[in-house]
Amino acid sequence: MKTAKAIFVFLILFSGIFIASIFAATNNTDTAALSMEIPSICKLTVQNTDQSINLLQDASGEAAYEAGYVDGAIDRPVLTVDSNTSWKLSVKVSSNWNSVNGYQKSTGDLMFKAASGNGRQTGFIDFKPLALNDQEIASSSDGIGSGVYNCQYRILLSWEKDKPGVYNIIIVYTLSTQ
Repeated sequence: MKTAKAIFVFLILFSGIFIASIFAATNNTDTAALSMEIPSICKLTVQNTDQSINLLQDASGEAAYEAGYVDGAIDRPVLTVDSNTSWKLSVKVSSNWNSVNGYQKSTGDLMFKAASGNGRQTGFIDFKPLALNDQEIASSSDGIGSGVYNCQYRILLSWEKDKPGVYNIIIVYTLSTQ
């Protein structure tokens, strides 16, 4: 009888552990939803922006006039484009050159070129004149991260027209999503 009682106690304990393990193994799950809206975002960084080009009263100034132009520093400015969607980078001058001693230098005397460090074609591989309206430097139907454009200015010179004085002009760069 002791054996039967021991087996009975064993079965009760075993069934209790078995039932407890069944209840312990059940899960109760639920879900949560996450939503995020990403708008079209773009960022233009312009480095090495301002520069002064000074012609000297020496052979270098004479050589610039003889060549018909003077070049600005290379990689001045450097434009960096970041965009998560299609984009367009453009350039224009905000107004004509200031007048010097009654002479109005032609806006087109300011030339510009841009070299792409990211393989994206530019509209300014060679020097082209700037204008008062937007001119496309580069664009893409894809996003881009750290798209670098190394730029340079060239100013056309004329012995007959360009009078001594300080000439100023403002260049405007615009990055827009499309």
